[in-house]
Order: sequence, then C-alpha cells, then structure tokens
Amino acid sequence: MSWGGRSKYWWDFLMAMTEKEIKARYKMAILGFVWIFLNPLLQMAVIGVVFQFFVPVKVDNYFLFLFTGLLAWNFFSYTVTKNTPMIVNERMLIQKAKFPREAIILSIVFSNLFHYLIALLLLLLIILVTGKINWWFLVCLPLPLFFLTILTSGLSLLFSALNVRYRDVNFVVQAVMPLWFYATPIVYTLNLIPQKLWVLFYLNPMTAIVEWMRYLLLGIGISDLNRLWWGLILSFILFIVGTIVFYKESKTFDDWV
Repeated sequence: MSWGGRSKYWWDFLMAMTEKEIKARYKMAILGFVWIFLNPLLQMAVIGVVFQFFVPVKVDNYFLFLFTGLLAWNFFSYTVTKNTPMIVNERMLIQKAKFPREAIILSIVFSNLFHYLIALLLLLLIILVTGKINWWFLVCLPLPLFFLTILTSGLSLLFSALNVRYRDVNFVVQAVMPLWFYATPIVYTLNLIPQKLWVLFYLNPMTAIVEWMRYLLLGIGISDLNRLWWGLILSFILFIVGTIVFYKESKTFDDWV
C-alpha cells in the first residue's frame, strides 16, 4: 500500500472510531446531547455560588468567567482520565486485530472535542445575548483550541502508553487531576495569587490556555502576556513526547496487555 493509501486508511479508521465513540457516549440517555451543556452548567452553579459569595473573586460576569474555564477543563480532564487505562481496557481488541493503536486514544480526543465545540457554540450564543463579542478576537479562537487539543492528545498518548507497563499511572492520574484543577485559575483569577508565584502557575499549560480563551471570548485581560507562551510551548513539547513514547511502547503492547 502506498503512503497516500496508508494515510487515507489511517484517517478513515480514526474517523470511524470517532463516530462510534460519539454515538456511544449518550446512547440510551434520555437527555442525550443536553448533557454536553448541563454537566458544566451544574458545576458552574454550585462552584459559582460558593466562590462568588464566599471568596473575593472580583470579576465582571463571574459565572461566564467560570463557565468558560470549566468547559476547557472538563474536555481536558475527562479525556485524559478516560484515555489513561484505555489501551488496557481494549486488550481483547488489540490482541485480535491489527490497526493503528493510536486511533483508540485519538478517537476519544476527537469525540470529546466534538462535544466541547458544541458546548462552546452555546456559550457564544449566551455571550451574544448577555454582552458583546469582539469578532476580531474570535478569529484567533482556533489557536488556543489547537493547543488545548495537542496538550490533551499528548498527555493521553503518554499516560495510556505508560499505563500498559506501569498500572499505577492510572491511579496517579486520578489523584492528580483534582489537584491540577485547583492549580489552574478556573474558579479564581491569578490576581488573588502573590505575583512572585505566577511563574509556577504559568508552567501549568492549562493556565495559558484558559487565560487565552477568556481573553478572546470575554475580553478579560491576560495577567502576564510574556509568560503566556511558556504553557503553550510546553503543550507542544508534551505532545511530541507523548507521541514518541506511545509509538515506542506500542510495539510491545501485545506482550503487556
């Protein structure tokens, strides 16, 4: 098979896996796709009430501020957490058939990205009704979405590959995700953190992505533009590392699963 043929086969297989994942997620659910928006909406209501009235977060339209961060975070955390044990969970499929192993992981990334984009469109409609949108900013929106996708893909590939050999990785990811949530300025602004600690927060790639998304959607200023690129560059590095580790480890998946 030529390179072009292999490429088409890889893409067609990935799209078929993604379509299957999208259909399976809300199968037999009465509310179906409504859960795409309902889950983060309920989170926003509970967390928003607590932080709006008991923590001094001084932001205009705090609930939109919170909702924007929650949508990005839910896509990231749900995808990485679900993908980490996925190669082990699909051991029967891996042992029986020859196919691109990364398709298992990337199909979940793309299916969750599909759901995230739907929720993002609904958020844009709310922003249109309740405030103003800078249409020039929206032109730049695919950039943070791109970095969010490659960060999520890179960590999904990395953790899923390592979990095949070291099953503790799944437990570590489940333990770290709640801590990572509070280490990312989703429910608070960086202005509440001493400025000397900002360097640590900007080493978290999700900080740069969430701050950039809010700036483009809500016009809320970025705390430190110079350090914004640290997290974005780190996202790209993690994607490269995750891809290399996955392809290296995938050669021995059959032995370990």
